[in-house]
Order: sequence, then C-alpha cells, then structure tokens
Amino acid sequence: MDLEIFDVAQALEEQASQAGSVGGRFDMATSTKCYIAVFRHSNKFVGERTVHSHPDSDQILFVLDGECAVTSLSGKYTLDAHQGVLVPGGVNYGFANETENDLVFLSLRTESVGGRRVAYVPSVASDALVRIPEACFAGTPIGRFIYAFAIDRRTIGFSPILLDDWNRGTMLRVNCDYERSGEDILVNLPERIARWYLVDDLTDGDYRVESDADGRIRVDLSPLIDRRAAMQP
Repeated sequence: MDLEIFDVAQALEEQASQAGSVGGRFDMATSTKCYIAVFRHSNKFVGERTVHSHPDSDQILFVLDGECAVTSLSGKYTLDAHQGVLVPGGVNYGFANETENDLVFLSLRTESVGGRRVAYVPSVASDALVRIPEACFAGTPIGRFIYAFAIDRRTIGFSPILLDDWNRGTMLRVNCDYERSGEDILVNLPERIARWYLVDDLTDGDYRVESDADGRIRVDLSPLIDRRAAMQP
C-alpha cells in the first residue's frame, strides 16, 4: 500500500470523456477503510433524495461547483461552492441538485464501497411505555430523543446517544419520544419496536431494567415472554 494521489480536474475530464456520460460518481482513490469520489449531477432533482443513513461510516460532502440541497431530520440546508457537511454514521440525510446548473461535489466516506444503507422510517408511537429510572442513564444528557435498539428477541437497548457497536450489531434502531415522571423516564416504544417484540402494552412487571456505568440500558422482557410461554397449552 502506498500514497494515492488524485486530481479532481483530471477525474472530471475522464468522466466527461466516457461515452454517453451524464455525470454521476467517479472514484478517485480508495483503500480498505475509505474512498474519495467526485460527483457531477447535471440534471435537476438528481441525487439521493430519500432520507437515509449509513450506520457503518461517516461521510463528508464538499461542494466544488453549483448548489446542493441537503435534508436532515432537523431541517433543510443549502450548500454553495466551497461549503460542505459532515454526516456522522447513523445520521439520516438526503441531498439533491435542485437547480438547472451542474452540481459538482466531493464525497469522502470512511469505508471502501458505499456502505450499508438504511432507509429512514418515521417513528410512530405505540401504547407501550417503559419506565426507566433516570439514574440509569449515568448522567448522560438526554436530548430530543432516546434511541431504542433491538438487541435480541428478549432485550431492548436504550441510549440517549447513537452507539456505534449497537448500530452495527442490532437488527433495528428507532428514536423514541419520552417524558419525565418524578425520578423516572417514561419511554414510548415506537410501533416498529412494539411489533418486533409482539407487545401492545407493558406493565412494570413485564420487564427488568439493567444499566452499566456508561449509561447503556438493557430492558429484559423475559418476565413477559416466560409468562406467555407458561400459558401456552
């Protein structure tokens, strides 16, 4: 392995010389851990308009020419030439060229091919609430959402922050609404999580709450699951 020198102007010339080329992605340098590519979108509304995330990698978009409309869950932003955005792994976003002019930008991603892509699905609350003592969060600040992670068939993980290892190792992650009740946090399970675990409602006796010093919380549904199993003929 050695240094890889890349030239954006040369890459754009090579891209334009390809028969029938209308733009798109042109890889300039790659390794086992990252890639650097230049994109040209010549048509209005071309891009990745569907809001999604790449849980396994960070990405930087840097505009060289034109105007890039970037959408996130917090709003919509317009990037002009020489402006960029850092998209941490797991953060939902989309982008597009919404003008009649060409959009040219660099994409730098911390993986080699394009990464696992996860479509964003809006979180819809269910009737199931999980009561978690606020002390279990070990002082980790709680922002707008608490995230629920489907760890296994008996265990739901909760955290106020996106956890890289849980992002990689879980089948499903959804943001949850919550409210405070005295010294407890009442987390409202989204419908997708509730359906995954086959719960319509929860009582305090249906689960056990466990936490560690880092504020990672695991809710064990074994009491509910075992009680159901015992009722089966």
